[in-house]
Order: sequence, then structure tokens, then C-alpha cells
Amino acid sequence: MSAYTMRKVLSFICTICLLSLSAQAQSVLQGRILGRDSLPLAGVSIQNINTKAITISGNDGFYSIPANDPDTVLFRAIGYVTLALRAALVPQSLYLRPLVTDLQGVEIIKRNYLKDSLERREEFRKGFDFRRPKFGEVVKVIPMGIGINIHQLYKAVSFKSNKKADVFKERLINDEQDRYVDQHFTPELVARLTGLDGDSLQHFMLRNRPGYAFVSGSSQYDLLVFIRQAVERYRHP
Repeated sequence: MSAYTMRKVLSFICTICLLSLSAQAQSVLQGRILGRDSLPLAGVSIQNINTKAITISGNDGFYSIPANDPDTVLFRAIGYVTLALRAALVPQSLYLRPLVTDLQGVEIIKRNYLKDSLERREEFRKGFDFRRPKFGEVVKVIPMGIGINIHQLYKAVSFKSNKKADVFKERLINDEQDRYVDQHFTPELVARLTGLDGDSLQHFMLRNRPGYAFVSGSSQYDLLVFIRQAVERYRHP
């Protein structure tokens, strides 16, 4: 083989390698998802139907997922219309349309956690506001000596009733925190992210229920990542 022919063969091989690398570089779909008022939409589930790969958009709405041009990519978010597109047709900035429910004359009341919480606190205000009297509220120094507030003293020494009130207040607070977790860690959300249903879904949610401190201090994106990591441990213990 002549030197000229060898150069042509090597040039051809290099071209094939470059085309292959270019094809691999193009096999990652990247973009940004926007929702209401063109604001970045976090926590969107993006799934490649062909490869089963899945990811979640970040707080800035950006995402990245392996996908070839013919692959079908599914975009799902709570409160938005689910969208399925070929990877080649997905725009750099993808707008999801808010989901509008047709009431058809039927009044549907969606419970609001904040509204429920305020109503419960008003209903059980005495229980929520209960605290044991402070020493300064029972015994006070007055010009003529020491004064004792009989009513506050009675409350302070009523150990049995105070203990019951403490338990009742703790129960109210725990119940309110449980409701807060239920409002965010819902069967619908978990089923959508994990694909579980029935007994498997209930078992998973009981085993992996997050605490109030985590849910109240986390963003929706953090909660979605928590669920995705939990289901991986659940399926591959």
C-alpha cells in the first residue's frame, strides 16, 4: 500500500471517528422548561420513553437527558398538561400549558393546607395557646411585700390538668405537621414518579415517608429527588 493510499485510509478513518463522536455529542437533549408567566418550572419529570431514562428539571428549569432524535420524550408536571415530543422537535425553551379543569357545573372544593391550618388553630386556639404559667405571673413583688396570683397559682399546681393540656397541644401540633407532609407527599405524586400502585405504593410510602422538618425545609425539587432516590433503594435494596 502506497503512502498516498495509507493517508487516504487514515483520513477516512478519522472522518468516521469524528462523525461518531459528533453523533454521540448530539445524543444528549438539553433545554429549559417554563411554566406560568414564562417562569422557570422546577420538578418537571422528563422521561425518554425508548430508553426509560428519566430526570427532573432543576430550580432554574434546566434539564439534560440522553436522547437520540427519533426518541419520544415525555414531559410531566403537577398542574400542567403532559407533553410527548420527538427529541428532534423539542425546542430549547419548552413551555408547558397549565392544566385547566372543566367543572361542568359541579362544585369541586380543593382543600388548602394553609386555610385548613388557620381554621384548626382558631377552632382549637385554647389548646394551641396553652402554656404553664411563668414564675413571675404567679408571684409578684409589690410595695407592701409579695403578691400571689391565686388563679395563676392554681393553674401552676394543677399538675394533672396541665399534663393533659400538654399532651393535647402536642397532639394538635403533630396532627398539623402530619397534614403538612400529606399535602406534599401525595400518592398521586409518588405514583407518577415511581410507577408503583396498589399495595406496593402504600408499602413504599409507609417505609419512606419523610419527616415534617425535611418537607417544610425543602423545595419541591428536593422532595422529588428524595422520592427518586428512595425508589432506587426500594427496588435495589
